[in-house]
Amino acid sequence: MVELDGDAPLRTQLADLIAARIADGTYPPKTAIPSGAELAAECDVSPRTATEAVKILKARGLVRGVPGKAVIVKADALETLAAETGDAPRAAN
Repeated sequence: MVELDGDAPLRTQLADLIAARIADGTYPPKTAIPSGAELAAECDVSPRTATEAVKILKARGLVRGVPGKAVIVKADALETLAAETGDAPRAAN
């Protein structure tokens, strides 16, 4: 289980954790992130908190929802993250 511990709201901490996993390749572009229920269980938060974290990621332009299917990491998520941090985007493998 992942423990979230910080001053920021849990939804923000969870969104940051997922963004870090996108950045490190755990959730590559064009793949699904775990469901809200899976994220909630893994991080010991409510499903609502997981849903709010995904909303944050959508607003940041990192993921998109596919109705009735999953939440997918956007193809340009690494470039978006690089722009947020001021880092150069990584080359695709």
